[in-house]
Amino acid sequence: MRITHRWQFLQATERIGAAQADLAAAERRVSTGRRFDRPSADPLGMNRAMHLRAVLRTKEQAAANAADGRMWIEVADARLQTVSERLQRARELAVSGASFADDAERQAIATEFAAIRDQLLDLANAEHQGRRIFGGYRTGPAVAKVAGTWTYTGDGGAVTRRIGDDEVVRVNVTADEVFGFTAGRDVFSLLDDLEAAALAGDQATLGAGIDELDTALGHVLEGLTRLGVAGRRIEAAEARQLDEMNAIRSELSRIEDVDVAEAIMDLRLRERTYQAALAVFARSGQASLVDFLR
Repeated sequence: MRITHRWQFLQATERIGAAQADLAAAERRVSTGRRFDRPSADPLGMNRAMHLRAVLRTKEQAAANAADGRMWIEVADARLQTVSERLQRARELAVSGASFADDAERQAIATEFAAIRDQLLDLANAEHQGRRIFGGYRTGPAVAKVAGTWTYTGDGGAVTRRIGDDEVVRVNVTADEVFGFTAGRDVFSLLDDLEAAALAGDQATLGAGIDELDTALGHVLEGLTRLGVAGRRIEAAEARQLDEMNAIRSELSRIEDVDVAEAIMDLRLRERTYQAALAVFARSGQASLVDFLR
């Protein structure tokens, strides 16, 4: 009988330990909302979740890159829209100056040409996040007057953002492209000449400036078009990344998250099982503990 009592005591103790471990696991599932909190609980599920989280981090980084690129494009687009408006005004002035104008009108036109040039210079050297919008990778001014000559002082670098596994998009245009330096006739020199022509009453130069301003507007339009294409690519990538991230999060939830109602029912069952094990232990202990200790 001593062997029987000893065996019953050990069995009851093991049942209590197992029931207690199951109860603790059920309590963790309810309190954390997770199916497992350590690899040993579900090795396959944990490995799958780790892989999905790694993929999710990659998608989140691509989404962050896309958002940053979209901001660069929006800032550049807004500046170029203003450049276009200022050049349109310069064209209106050139048309007015090319027709009859008295000295006072010519002086006013020349003053406004100079003001537009200065505004365009500010726009060309505008910054975003501490970097020149139209300067490529260079941190200094994108446009400056060097030894009396208007000069593009950026580096022409293409600012890019990785917005997908195999997709990189350029999010900038440079001042040499949109302000005419590449084409050989920059808008700053053009406005200098138009200012001088207005002061001198040189209607021929002002008339020729109309066509040159149209060309300058074309360069700006090209820049806006490129930004628009890049912006649409980014919008499409953001939508795609959002769908993919939502799908991954849903899969993670299916693997990791518990059904709350089911988890609570399981917890109650574990509690009853644990209480039953304690009751059995108490009954067997009364009959066998003394024998076990002999």
